[in-house]
Amino acid sequence: MQTKAYDYSLYDFQIEFEDGVAIVEFNDSHRHNMWSMPRMAQLIQLLNQFNQDDTVLAVLLYSGKGRSFGVGGSFHETSTFTGGNEVDVWIDHVTDLYIAALQLRCPLIVAIAGYAIGIGLQIALTADYRIGSDCCVLKMPEFQLGIACTFGGYMLEKVVGRSVMQNMLMSCGEWSADKALNDSLLHQMVSAQFLRDAAVEHAKRMANFTVAGFRSTKRYLNHDFIIGLEQTRIIGKEAHRSAFSAGEAQNRMKVVIGKLSNSI
Repeated sequence: MQTKAYDYSLYDFQIEFEDGVAIVEFNDSHRHNMWSMPRMAQLIQLLNQFNQDDTVLAVLLYSGKGRSFGVGGSFHETSTFTGGNEVDVWIDHVTDLYIAALQLRCPLIVAIAGYAIGIGLQIALTADYRIGSDCCVLKMPEFQLGIACTFGGYMLEKVVGRSVMQNMLMSCGEWSADKALNDSLLHQMVSAQFLRDAAVEHAKRMANFTVAGFRSTKRYLNHDFIIGLEQTRIIGKEAHRSAFSAGEAQNRMKVVIGKLSNSI
């Protein structure tokens, strides 16, 4: 393991370093990795710290063996929302996380096992390269849950196009790994047992990109994406306030909480 000038021991993620690659394994207490606001804040801080660490040449976000990349936000938080200022705070966490990922100066690779749903899928859409296991499942079910899908809609259209975005939002359906690969939601699919190794191999290859060439290009390519997210921050607050004020979303989320509690 490399000796680091920065302290990475305080984060609630398993972090390893290998040949310039920072490997961040999601290890939430729930195997499906729910994204609460404190966890989002930690990942924002971690990504910003990587930007200050010149020894980090690529970052890999990994689901963890037998775990999901993320099944959305924490319904324990959002099921208590009433459509007030708490919605704005949540939207700020979400937006700041996506922007922090897009502003990462080095290559960002994600390795998706299990489910990538809602916020989990949206985190993946900020990556420069997405690898999924052959049994991963991608989904954007916000309308089914009774909430707005401003971020999911914008990010899907930006990354994979309008038709795929419309299909995912309107169907609320599950995209298998094969289908996700065909729709360019994934760049590569591998057997689950080889997911981590394949992702690390790609991350090491990308870590050898020249800093001067890569950083300026990524900054240019993500510029409009970030501007769009800032606009979505404003629109998203209004849309989610309206959805949570209606009250139905909270009831549907409580049903999901019960199902997730039985799958720990």
